[in-house]
Amino acid sequence: MAIRGIGSDIVEVSRISRLREKYGERFLKRVYTKGEIAYCESKEHPEIHFAGRFAAKEAIAKAVYQGGYNKIIPFSDIEILNDTEGRPMVSFLIQIQGNCLVTISHEHSMAIAFAILES
Repeated sequence: MAIRGIGSDIVEVSRISRLREKYGERFLKRVYTKGEIAYCESKEHPEIHFAGRFAAKEAIAKAVYQGGYNKIIPFSDIEILNDTEGRPMVSFLIQIQGNCLVTISHEHSMAIAFAILES
C-alpha cells in the first residue's frame, strides 16, 4: 500500500463545548453520526471525545483531499467508531477510494488527530 495523503488537526475542547451549547442537537447531527454521538455521550467527559472526533474528521478530510478527492466531504459522512481494542476505525458513508487510518489523543483542554490515506 502507498500513502496517498496525510492530515492532522488540533482542536480546543472549549470550542466544541461552545458550539454544542450554542447550537445543541443541530450541531451534533451536522457533524457526528448517531454512533459517534452515543459513544461520546457514554463517556464521563463527552466534550473531550467530541473534540477528538472533530479533530479526526478534519485530519481525515485533509488526507482525503491531499489524496486527490475534490468534492466537499460533510463531516457526518465520516464515521469514527472504536474496534474491540479501543482503536478508532474510519468508515466513509460516501465513496472514497483507499483506506484511512487515524489516531486521536486528547486531554482536558486540547484534542489532536493524525490521519493517513492509503491506496
